[in-house]
This record gives sequence, structure tokens and C-alpha cells, in this order.
Amino acid sequence: MGKSEGNSETWLVTYSDLVTLLLVFFVLLYTLTPGVDQSTFDNFISYFQNSMSILNQSAITSQELSSQADPIEKWEAMEAFLKEHGLSSEVEIEKIPGGVKVTLSDSLTFESGSSRLLPAAQVVLEEVAKVFDDAIRETEVLGHTDNVPIGQGSYYPTNWHLGAARAVSVVQFIQQRVVLDPQRFKASSFGEYKPIATNLSVQGRRQNRRVEIFVRYSTPRVFFNETVPARKHEPESIN
Repeated sequence: MGKSEGNSETWLVTYSDLVTLLLVFFVLLYTLTPGVDQSTFDNFISYFQNSMSILNQSAITSQELSSQADPIEKWEAMEAFLKEHGLSSEVEIEKIPGGVKVTLSDSLTFESGSSRLLPAAQVVLEEVAKVFDDAIRETEVLGHTDNVPIGQGSYYPTNWHLGAARAVSVVQFIQQRVVLDPQRFKASSFGEYKPIATNLSVQGRRQNRRVEIFVRYSTPRVFFNETVPARKHEPESIN
């Protein structure tokens, strides 16, 4: 993913310090002014106590700007995390029209026949959740399996059920860690019917067992300047 230029907001910290020092300076001058009685001083101080100070306004502005950081930079930080921890081969991040698709491999996410997230998957999804902010319009998680039939006595009767349960596990994990309306999330299953490789080999079946996270933004033109062709296996947008 290409690096985009962003404006640093570190100047706000220096600016806030300067404003605070000036405020303290003028309060000190006021208190040293002859003829200022206690009641007048109390009224003066109460004005600042009952109002939002410039410092607080600056601090809030900094937090808001931080939460609205460039999405591309956030995803690049995610890629750097994966590379640093040797997980790049287990997690693929790619651009799609209006957002990003994250593909989690089967070996990272679940044990055979299970929908319980493995510890490594939880670590990765914790980092994914940090990328989420209000700029994200919708997130759809798709569960995929290979075509090996579910064994007798399994909790899940079909690959449809297994894929759906795995998608729900991922959705719940992310949704519980972000401040977004749950209506922006969707979990669904393709079961064995959207393979990306042959099911005739061990390697192919391993590729087909995956979870895909489609993250779409409210303002795609801010996220990507170029048009990215849609892939055949990309699902339709959530209505």
C-alpha cells in the first residue's frame, strides 16, 4: 500500500502549553493588582472553572484529529506489525474499491472443525480493531471452508454452518472492541462454494479455508485516489 503524506498536529501541544502559560501569567498579574477584593477574585476564577478552557479545547481537538488519522497510514502500520511478528504469510491486506480486504488464513484463526479463535488470531484482530473508526461505513466478514464433509458427531452439521460460525466469531471479537454501531457489521458464510484454489490438494484446501474481512469507508475518494478493479470473489455491498 502506498505511503501518503499527512500533516503533523504536534504543533498543537506547543500551542496549548503557550496558551496555558499566558493564562497563568495573566491570572497572576490580576491577583497582584491592588484593590482586587476576594469576591471579585472568586468571580474571576469561577469563569474559568465553569467554562471549557482553551487548553481543554486544544486537547480535544488533538484527540479528534488523531482519531481521524489517514486510513492508509493506519493500514500500513498494521502491515508493519504483521511483518515485525512474522505474520505476513498468514494475513493478507489488499485494497478494494472503497476500502480494504483482510484475509486470515485457516492455520492462524481456528483449529479443524472449530469456530473458537486461536490466541494468534486474537492478537492480530486486536491490531485490526485499532484501525477502526467512525469513517468506516460497513464491515462484512465472510467464512470459507474446503469441500471436506463435516465429520459425524461434529457440532456443526455442514460447512455452511462452520463458515458462518467462524465469521460470527471474528465479527464479535472486533465489534466488542470498537465504538461503532453493531448495524455496521455483517457476518455470512460461503461454506465450500467460493474456493480460490483446487480442493484436490492439501495446499489448495488450506488456501480455501479462510476468513475474509471487507472494510468499506464512507468516503472512498479520501481513502484511495485510484480506482481498483473489483475481484470476482468480492461480495456485493451491504444495503
